[in-house]
This record gives sequence, C-alpha cells and structure tokens, in this order.
Amino acid sequence: MTRLNEIQGKTRKDVLRLAEGPAIDGHIVQHSDALHVLIIDGGIVSFTPTEYPLVMHLLQQTERQHSLDFLVQWVRQHASSRCTKSSLRRHIRNLRAKLWPFGLDILCIMGYGYMLHATSPNESEPSALEIVSLPA
Repeated sequence: MTRLNEIQGKTRKDVLRLAEGPAIDGHIVQHSDALHVLIIDGGIVSFTPTEYPLVMHLLQQTERQHSLDFLVQWVRQHASSRCTKSSLRRHIRNLRAKLWPFGLDILCIMGYGYMLHATSPNESEPSALEIVSLPA
C-alpha cells in the first residue's frame, strides 16, 4: 500500500518519466524510480521495492564485486527492508531470472560476492524481444 500512496502523491508526468542509463555493454537501459521498472533494449522488467534499488546499485557499479554482507547492509539502508543473507540470496535468484532474458546476469564470485555481468546485445543469441516474437 505504501508504494501505491507514493505513486498517487506524484503527478502523472513524474510517474511516467523515464531516466536514461546506466549504460551497460551496449544495452540500452532506461528506468523509472517511481514504478520500479527497467526498460532493457525495449523490454520492460518490473521489480519489487527491495529488488529495484539492489539492481540499480549493481547496474551503477558493474566493475565492482560486492560481498554478501555489504549488500545486506546496503539493502537495509536503501530499500527499508529487513534483509538477511538468505532473503538477499532469494532476491538475487529472482533478479537473475528477470534479467537473464535480456543478456544480464548477476555473477557469484566464489569467496567474495556478486557483480552484474552483461553479454553484448550483438552476440549471436537472440534477444528477449526476438524470443517473445517467434511464431508458435
């Protein structure tokens, strides 16, 4: 209900405004903080109030690896969430499933933590939009 109240308090123009970036390895990314949405290469991905700040942080810090402990503390501070290591792992699994069709993944660096990884949109694999539009 809080998210609905937040959106209702904004004007229609504020809610529908898309911001560009962050750019990642040739992928075109836009985002809406009010709606917790990313548009990746034209495809829309919706996130929960906990997932959205986490994925935005990872998108803005693609060159860095983040320990599980750091990410738990970061989510607690920025997503107003009672995050634990096990719940963060669940959120990361959910993010992977949502990002994978768009050529993005969250890598687990054994013994250290996590980082966002992107494949080039020019690689031979079809994009998520091509997969969706294949004839039945």
